[in-house]
Amino acid sequence: MAFENIQWTWMNGKFVPWAESTVPLSTHALHYGTGVFEGIRSYTANGEPAIFRLDAHLERFYQSAAVYGMRIPFRREQLAEAICGLIRRNQLTEAYIRPIAYMGAETLGIRAQCSTETAILAWPHMAHIREESRRRGARLTVSPYRKFDARMMPTTAKACGQYLNSRLATMEASRRGYDEALLLNIEGNVAEAAVANVFVVNGRTLRTNDEKSSILMGITRDSILQLAVAEGFEVEVGTITVEDLLQADEAFLCGTACEIVPVAEVDDKRIGRVSPGPVTEQIRGAFDRAKTGASSKWAHWLHRVAAEDVPVGTAACR
Repeated sequence: MAFENIQWTWMNGKFVPWAESTVPLSTHALHYGTGVFEGIRSYTANGEPAIFRLDAHLERFYQSAAVYGMRIPFRREQLAEAICGLIRRNQLTEAYIRPIAYMGAETLGIRAQCSTETAILAWPHMAHIREESRRRGARLTVSPYRKFDARMMPTTAKACGQYLNSRLATMEASRRGYDEALLLNIEGNVAEAAVANVFVVNGRTLRTNDEKSSILMGITRDSILQLAVAEGFEVEVGTITVEDLLQADEAFLCGTACEIVPVAEVDDKRIGRVSPGPVTEQIRGAFDRAKTGASSKWAHWLHRVAAEDVPVGTAACR
């Protein structure tokens, strides 16, 4: 992850130079994790930058804020325009984009009510799993940390403080030499990887779990469910056990940062005969065509960014 050439951020309605995009030490979110965020990607589509499934990401952003009683003081159209402007100002094409809304700095205390601050970062690359593992398959380990249950915290909200769970699992897996942690839910079934959803493949059927398994309902996950049907596969949504994963023909992870990553091993046990498997390759190919505009069927998923600034009051996104 490199910020060296990023000159601009967006904070509370204004483009702000990188060095000036700071927050006070009394910011509530810094102490209590009271913030929500999104991870969004832009790609090169037909020679110009296009944001992948921006509407779906912004929908989840506002829903996450509502769960924690925060009201984002900007319309979705304003945030979309801010993201487009940030991509242009930083001269980005393929980028990772992070809107964040968080409780501000007026006061502290667990009962405190603060204003909702809103900011956006964008930078060229976010790599959660090394490139070699993305190509040939990741080595997973079942984490000793469980994914928190929806009765403890709302698993379908993408909130800042909730990611301490993922952080602990990732650090522990890395210390033992694995690429990624696999978290089980409170019942002992598969929840998700630290920052990715899980799919298993058997024959022509793809299976993934849902909110009943204490997962974040990923935008990439939803995209794959739709792409798989269009590619002629059967899809199932339901519980996944560790044994299901170990006995699968193929398995893969998916998320905005990692896209689609084949799973080669779980705790040194090989998954399938080859990694990536043919179904994973086919789904990854379909996803690549969708994100780059090569497939007109999914053109509605791409929010195109105007090539240059336009006069104030004119839409700069297309």
